[in-house]
Amino acid sequence: MDSKPNVIDLFCGIGGFSKGFEMAGFNIVCGIDFWDIAIETFESNHKNTNGTLADLTELDDKFFEKYTGKIDIIIAGPPCQGFSMCGQRKIGDKRNELFNEVIRAVRIINPKIVIIENVVGLLSMKNANGENVKDLINIKLNELGYSVNYKILDASDYGVPQKRKRVFFIGSKIGDVEFPLPLKNKVTVMDALSNIPDTSAEFYKKPENDFQVLMSGGESKIYNHDAMKHNKKVLRRIENVPQGGNWKDIPPEIYDVGGTHSNNYRRLNPNKPSITIKHAIKSMIIHPVFNRVITAREVARLQSIPDSFIIKGNKTEQHQQLANAVPPLLGYALAKSVIFRLNNPSHNKAVKQADLYNFNTEIEG
Repeated sequence: MDSKPNVIDLFCGIGGFSKGFEMAGFNIVCGIDFWDIAIETFESNHKNTNGTLADLTELDDKFFEKYTGKIDIIIAGPPCQGFSMCGQRKIGDKRNELFNEVIRAVRIINPKIVIIENVVGLLSMKNANGENVKDLINIKLNELGYSVNYKILDASDYGVPQKRKRVFFIGSKIGDVEFPLPLKNKVTVMDALSNIPDTSAEFYKKPENDFQVLMSGGESKIYNHDAMKHNKKVLRRIENVPQGGNWKDIPPEIYDVGGTHSNNYRRLNPNKPSITIKHAIKSMIIHPVFNRVITAREVARLQSIPDSFIIKGNKTEQHQQLANAVPPLLGYALAKSVIFRLNNPSHNKAVKQADLYNFNTEIEG
């Protein structure tokens, strides 16, 4: 490639997906989201990018027409609540139709490649007409000239210290884009967090491993590291939970708040990748060592978000933004596969896995 390929990020949130593509050498032209705090965070951390606060359903075609022929990749993560196995999964949920806004943008802009990310529950979801959403995505992209493949990826296979399964659809007009190869080794919770001191400290300890070096980028000051204030009863509950344990380890006489999901009051196992982080405060996700809920900064590490990335808003808003994000290292792995295809375009021949850029080599040395 003679110059950096251009990317638009739809339903961008804070731009975790964008950050991964940026790390791989892409130019992020624009990010669009309807949550003002998320766009504020996005713009703060993507200095040369246009963050657009807008509801995509209310943007007319003219907005996208100015990008026609100028964008190589569209990446998108439509809101997932309507598909989530943890939600009510109502067939008539309007959020289940938002993928159509991605299709509309693709039709107008005509990028070489489009990637759509969502929760695994999308694969079994139908729209109000009883049509399978996954089939509609495939059919509508096919009609626009894209070959489409989809696969469930676990972020922990790509250097992210968190088990986080999501489905990715990749549509391409220049030949199939292979999904990235998994790494051989997993990054654990303590691999990620061991050099972050308790909340009384202002600076990181010296990085202890390659993942921490990658996340630090030379940053020494800790941002977004404010702890929740726990009352005595909550603290007693926390103190009863061992590493890897959850609410079931708390004596029933002090666990009187309901909530029986397996990750309620989950204390992270230091020797494994984290559970999927949704909203650490609401679920009461406990630090593996300290008797408190993990901070936004610690969640950012578990999401592979660099230490220099500052999250705007109050603590609850910070945690929700982080819960919504695509882990940058997973985005990076996908971006490298896209680069391989951009450099080896073919309308008729798929890239064989043996020829694919080996993500293992770059990250694992």
